[in-house]
Amino acid sequence: MKSIYVSLLFIFVTISVYQSANAQELDAGFNLQLIVPQNEFDESINTMGGGINIYGLYRFPQSPFGLGLDFNFNNFGRDTRDEPLSSTIPDLKVRVENEYNLVQGFMVAKVQPQDGLLRPYAEGLAGFNYFYTQTSIENRGFQGDEPIATDTNFEDWAFAWGGGGGVMIRVFDRRGSANLDAENPIAAGYINLGVRYLNGSEAEYLREGSIVIENGNVSYDTLQSRTDMLVIQLGFMLRF
Repeated sequence: MKSIYVSLLFIFVTISVYQSANAQELDAGFNLQLIVPQNEFDESINTMGGGINIYGLYRFPQSPFGLGLDFNFNNFGRDTRDEPLSSTIPDLKVRVENEYNLVQGFMVAKVQPQDGLLRPYAEGLAGFNYFYTQTSIENRGFQGDEPIATDTNFEDWAFAWGGGGGVMIRVFDRRGSANLDAENPIAAGYINLGVRYLNGSEAEYLREGSIVIENGNVSYDTLQSRTDMLVIQLGFMLRF
């Protein structure tokens, strides 16, 4: 969760800076996304993932080119079990949850028309994959409570790069509005439909069922492969 908060803060600060220095030259967006593993990654993990994407992009004035930062927070499943809090208190049980997560960060270069009802685009990306498995202890029956304890028990990094494309569909345009000012700088809004193919170098990771508890001991069924994936996105973009 800390990585999500830091990234959201970074995007907010970036937007604030560009709003004051470069009006109407920033895009900021949010996507829901489906992750479809490819090649040996698909054979190893044997499941699809899903998550969210947030990004900020600076558009060069009077140009189709833009540069930005892109962050993704994905999940490939979770498993839960109920366990006694301790061997001396067997009648007090807690819920143990394992989450299999992937965080990605990219530098993005995009080519896209500056204007239009439909704005097709192509993009190139380079950055990282961060696979981690997080175990948390929670009270049973109280959904939404903060975990009693959490721990990252497995993690690995990999280089990632790729490309994608899509189209943005304009849903509103305020650029001719007299109310477009520093207090309300949103110039236009677009629905985004996009797809990416990301190549990932080799990494170690876990999947659902990889954590085995036996006679009070834990072992990990570690998987290792390249981490190529297809990403399908649906979201919304605001133009400043």
